[in-house]
Parts: sequence; C-alpha cells; structure tokens
Amino acid sequence: MSIKEKFQNLASSGLNKLSPSANLFLRYYTGLGSKGLDLKDDYLDKVRESTKSADMQSGRFDEEFTDEEGNRRMGRRLSFLDFPSDLPRFGAVNPYGSGNKEVIQTLGRFQSTPQAGGKYVNIRDTYDMVNPQEDPDLVSGKFQPVKGLQELGRGIGGALSGNKGGVYGFEVSPKTRLARAAMYFTPRKFKPFDINIDLPMRGDINNREIYK
Repeated sequence: MSIKEKFQNLASSGLNKLSPSANLFLRYYTGLGSKGLDLKDDYLDKVRESTKSADMQSGRFDEEFTDEEGNRRMGRRLSFLDFPSDLPRFGAVNPYGSGNKEVIQTLGRFQSTPQAGGKYVNIRDTYDMVNPQEDPDLVSGKFQPVKGLQELGRGIGGALSGNKGGVYGFEVSPKTRLARAAMYFTPRKFKPFDINIDLPMRGDINNREIYK
C-alpha cells in the first residue's frame, strides 16, 4: 500500500467519525470522494425510512376529467403512492418538507430501488453542490472573495444570533454558510462522487449495509 493510500485511509476513517453532513461535505471538498465511506447506523436508518415515501406526490397520476359543470380539468386520482408504505419502495425520494434535516442536508433527493430477493434496498445519489437553489458560482472553480466574505459574515452572524433562517429553518445554518464560504475561497472545481449503498430492508442496520 502506497503512502498516499495509507493517508487516504486514515483521512477516511477520521471523517467517518464526524456527522454525516460534515463527512460527506469534506469528502467532496477534499476530493476524497466515497473511498472508505462508512455512514452511521442511526443516519442510515433515517435514510431507509425516507425510502418508504418514494414517489409520493410524483404527479404521475395526473389525468384529464370533466367536472360537475362540464368543464375539462386536469386532476389526480388517489394512489397508494400518496401514502408511506411499511417497507422501502422503488422511486425518487424527496425528503424536503419531511422535517428530516439530516437527509436533506446530505443526500437531498435520491433514488430508492428495492433489490431482487427483498433483502436490501439500494439508495443512490451523486453528491455535489448543484441544484436549483444553489448559486452556480459556487462550483465555477473561480476565486470569489466577495461572495466568500458575505457567506462568512452571514455564518458568523447566524452563529452569534442563533438565527438559522431559510425555507426549512436549517438548510442555511451557520455551518452550511461556512462550508459555502470555503468553496468560494477555493479556486478549484470540486469533483462530484457517487453514493451507492444497499441497506437491509428490515431490522436494525447494525453495520449490515453494503457500499458499492
């Protein structure tokens, strides 16, 4: 094993001891990616719980109908997908609005796929800082001290005041502000990495997850 590989393994082991949000962000920021990734069991349990609501409010059942007054409208017929299931199911998972801030601050939207045999559900996502709510300049690879200082000021101000703000009340927390500031101050393009994990369908996680 080379010195570089030993260092990467050591760094990965250290990051795994942090919160899931810090672990994944620092893997993205440093370029370590998914090497040696090992997420905490209680966090993975919350992710698995989110898969039980896969495809809820997907809109795939919109259909045209005629109302009592004879007007043609688009509507939505009731479906089993409008309610969480007892087990993980297939589809896109959108945890926003669920109040599960750990999943929102890490995976955000992701894909759930129960595996043949019914023993595992696969969760898959690409970790990056690209979404409609983020500033495109954040991943431009340019040194942007003005925006960095603005985020730094907001982060420090939020930490001192205790005001986290934002649509969900936590997605622009001081820690998130400081992470964005670091990206603005770093003149480098960050490399996205894949998260691909099989979780047991039932029971305690108990380190039974499989990283791919």
